Amino acid sequence: MSSIVAEREADLERSSLEYVFNRYHDAWEAKDPDAIAALHSEDSSYALRAGEDRVHGRTALREHFRKVFEQYPNFRADVARLILGAGHWVLEWTMVIDLFDTDGKPFTARIDLVDVVDVDQDGLVSRKDVYVDGPQRAAAFGRAGAI
Repeated sequence: MSSIVAEREADLERSSLEYVFNRYHDAWEAKDPDAIAALHSEDSSYALRAGEDRVHGRTALREHFRKVFEQYPNFRADVARLILGAGHWVLEWTMVIDLFDTDGKPFTARIDLVDVVDVDQDGLVSRKDVYVDGPQRAAAFGRAGAI
C-alpha cells in the first residue's frame, strides 16, 4: 500500500471517528442517557476508575448515566485535548460543577478527568474508562459533604 493511500485511509478513519466523538460528546452535553446509550454497542462497558464497579450492557449503561445526571445535573465539561487514534479516542477534560459546601455556601469545583474510549467497526462505543484526579475529587466532594 502506498503511503498516499495509507494517509487517505487514516484521514477517513479520523474523520469518521471525529464524527462519532462529536455525536457522543453532544449527547453528554445534552445529558441525554438514551442518546448516549444508543451510541454504545449492546455489550459495551463503562467504568469510572475511582473504585466503582464496571457497568456492562447498553440497558445498564442507560440507567447508570440517568443516575449520574440526576445526582449531578449541573456539571459541564471544559475540554482540554482530544486525541483520535485507530478505533479509539482519549479526551482530557475538566468537570466543572457548582456545589454547596457544608455551610451551605456555593462554590464551583474543577475536577480533571481523562476518558479512554474504544469504538468498534460499526462506530459504536464498545468500552469507556474514565480516570479521575482523586485528590481533586476528594477535595470537591469532601467540601460538599458528599464523601
